[in-house]
Amino acid sequence: MTSPATTPPSITREEFGEFFAALDAALNSAPNEAPKEKQKRYPFSWQEEVLDHICEHGVWPERINAPTGSGKSSVVDIHLFANALAAVGAAPRVPRRLCVTVGRRALVDSQADRAREILKCMEDALADGSGEPDILRRVAKALQSFQTRNDEKGSKPFETGHIRGELSNRNLPVTDISACAIIAATPDMYGSRALFRGYGSTKAARPRETALLAMDTVMVLDEAHMNRQLLHTTQRIAELQKREVNLGVPTLQVVETTATPSTGDSESTTLGVDIEALDSPNDKELHRRVYSHKELVLRPIDKWDGKPGNAATVKAAVDAIKDFLAHREVGKGSEVAHTVGCIVNHVRTAISIKEELAKDLAEDEVQLLVGRMRPYDLKKLHPDLFTTEGDKSVKVVVATQTLEVGIDVDFADLVTELAPASSLAQRFGRVNRLGHRDDSKVVVIEPASGDSVKKDAPPYRAVDLSNAYAWLEALNGAENPSVNPAAMVKNPPVQSSPERLLYQRPEWPDLLEFSRTDENPYDEPDLDLWLHDSLEAETAMGGVIVRDNLPSNTSAAMEILKTSYFAPRDEETFPANLKILKEILDYQDEHGVKPRKFLYRQGEISLWQDADQGEESSQTLAPGDVLILDMGSIPFTNQGIAVTQRELPSKKDELKAVPFLDDDELCVAELYVYEKCADREERFRKYLGLSPDEVAELLDSQASDGQKVIASELSTEAEGGQEVIAWYADVTDDKKSIEGSDIAQELAPTDPVLLDDHQNDVAERTRQLAENLGLAPEFSEALELAAKYHDEGKRDLRFQQMLGADPDADALAKSGHRSVAEAYRARSRSALPRGWRHEQLSALMVAASPEKVGEHRDLVLRIIGCSHGHGRFSFAHDAGFLLKEGYLPEGTDYEALKEQATRLFNVGYWDNLMEQTSRTYGPYATAYLEAVERAADAQISREGH
Repeated sequence: MTSPATTPPSITREEFGEFFAALDAALNSAPNEAPKEKQKRYPFSWQEEVLDHICEHGVWPERINAPTGSGKSSVVDIHLFANALAAVGAAPRVPRRLCVTVGRRALVDSQADRAREILKCMEDALADGSGEPDILRRVAKALQSFQTRNDEKGSKPFETGHIRGELSNRNLPVTDISACAIIAATPDMYGSRALFRGYGSTKAARPRETALLAMDTVMVLDEAHMNRQLLHTTQRIAELQKREVNLGVPTLQVVETTATPSTGDSESTTLGVDIEALDSPNDKELHRRVYSHKELVLRPIDKWDGKPGNAATVKAAVDAIKDFLAHREVGKGSEVAHTVGCIVNHVRTAISIKEELAKDLAEDEVQLLVGRMRPYDLKKLHPDLFTTEGDKSVKVVVATQTLEVGIDVDFADLVTELAPASSLAQRFGRVNRLGHRDDSKVVVIEPASGDSVKKDAPPYRAVDLSNAYAWLEALNGAENPSVNPAAMVKNPPVQSSPERLLYQRPEWPDLLEFSRTDENPYDEPDLDLWLHDSLEAETAMGGVIVRDNLPSNTSAAMEILKTSYFAPRDEETFPANLKILKEILDYQDEHGVKPRKFLYRQGEISLWQDADQGEESSQTLAPGDVLILDMGSIPFTNQGIAVTQRELPSKKDELKAVPFLDDDELCVAELYVYEKCADREERFRKYLGLSPDEVAELLDSQASDGQKVIASELSTEAEGGQEVIAWYADVTDDKKSIEGSDIAQELAPTDPVLLDDHQNDVAERTRQLAENLGLAPEFSEALELAAKYHDEGKRDLRFQQMLGADPDADALAKSGHRSVAEAYRARSRSALPRGWRHEQLSALMVAASPEKVGEHRDLVLRIIGCSHGHGRFSFAHDAGFLLKEGYLPEGTDYEALKEQATRLFNVGYWDNLMEQTSRTYGPYATAYLEAVERAADAQISREGH
């Protein structure tokens, strides 16, 4: 196999301005509309300075200070251009991946959406050939040269990723490890992966996700003051990686960005906006934003207490909003949207304000936005609302802290309740963001006296609220009270007090322990110590899904949830903290019965086992867990938001499940057929009595192009004269559904693949990847050797029988002309014991032939044994389980191999090998080498070889 040769075009550092302007114009043009000249916007001086620093030093600055509205999201543009320069030899090697991490789900979604929009702009530029603007095409072409794909779709300029709690989606670009990439993540999802314990990830996926996010990556932690512990943790990881071997690729780089910098001195390399030096022509726009009109108005109330749903706060907020609406009504007809924003501290407060406003305004004129909303529901909000252009049809947006950071909303006016000063500074940034208005106001609802702030008002502490009160009084004492970015720089917000006396940093033994990803500890490590600022608040997140299509037969329901089509999805998941999940688990209906619940954890489905009355359940919740409920079985939402039982209204929400495909596209049929068939059931009667294979053949003939129908057996039972159809059908894209799974190692989409051909192809792709990445020669050699023998264990005759190989022909790596269901059935009917790992035998066979691996023996064996994420730090099975006499390739000395296997897997040499290689090379370096070989294997498999 060979990768298509690409010659990157010439690009110079001086062209960054043209690239920036062309990309901005393309992003802000209407669909199918050519970019407009008047839309061009060139980079600000501070953005140019960051690029200069990267090009000169090969590393990012450790800190970026930039006020709200100054374009911190441009780190993506800078990252892409710096990598394009590196691709053409005009800049040093820099991290290929940029991971933007921020503690607000809405912003994570926004960052991911913007990355995908940029990708489309660049793909359009490539498709346009020699069209304008040429700089976009040349940058896209340069970035494309990092890819090693060789499939019918061709290479993307860069890859994208999106991980934000509740559900582990599989769109991290682990297979394209050499590509430039942009990834958006929440702190928990990034931090858990940086520590080898990705929330929601399967054990086999953990090491390669860690390698992807903690090597050859720059992690930009936006508003780092909100996640100080994660900042300390990642900075320590980056420091410890310097002790590992130098692979020739960049280790983790950490950048903290903030609009509210602390006044303390720091030795960190800091770049950003100097508000006293905005005299460059390119900074004219930034000057207008920094000195925009934002009049501060304090509105004290007597009965303020900082608690959720406080009636006085709700009334004051509603009154202020109505005042703003009345004022804006006079000036209606303007081209600029006049939406009023309202940001409060609690979900219950936000809901109460919306309900009050809804009495006088139309439903669509008031929008509610909080973090605990399904992506499906968020997508139904007005698409232009959360942009600087806004949506003139929306009069009010009521939100919680989810709007504090980074979203490019531009409110005409703002109402907020008292919060810590740094949080208020972020909220102020949501109003008159671009400086186009000259009459914008910010109303802060506060207590009538600072003496009223004596008790903590979770999630905030009394000391922080008291300091914020004093800070506001100081701002209000100015001649023209303002809260624009210039005022924030001249009178910085008081930093919130630390929620911990001491921040924890991971040490070398911690990382070695975390990297044992394939083992089953007595209890999974609690990562709060390394990820969260507060050890008291309920910060760990999970999710809830409601389904209206699950059969009453629990076994059948579980089987359906395991299918690729009906598996849990991000868009249907309500974010919820573990407190809400625990309340759902404790819920009983009016008869004292606990409705059934399914647990989705690390890619596996199980039935939640409720404990008997008075006893505790043996199951415990963990971050990333998702509960799946039957529609209407357990109330847990208010206004479509996951809430605690105290926050539930007396009238239930009319909640709807996220719809799947139309009925015409059959995906599941597990029906109870009564003697008198209902209309809906009539369409399935023709399938009664058919075997799964016969069902699949019939449905497959009706499937659309590119789809495959897989029929699988269910346990049958009869209840009360009802007949249960003993199968379900899953209509899916076969190739997409198996990518990255174990079954992909046994299945080729077309013709069978010979083992020697496959291993040679993977070795060649590994060599290409190593060269592309700039790996040091000694590690490139070790990787190529590991790739050449990574599937030797497939020569076991039991594995070959499972693939349907001819015993007299060459060994196969993959079978051909099989559906996924057939592949699974072949595995279950083979002579191989359940849980048998071919890569464990591969490592054994290579260990018995030391001439194959030379001086890098232990490292090569490790990469082979861990080629699917297992074996870290031990395999579950011993020599007796792995080997069976009579099933080894001809000429194998069974007794000698068994003796070697006993030494490796019974006596404990494999565990020692893993421990020593981790200490010698480093846990992140070894994970990265494993990930490169796995990427090469997955690419070759994806291409059908």
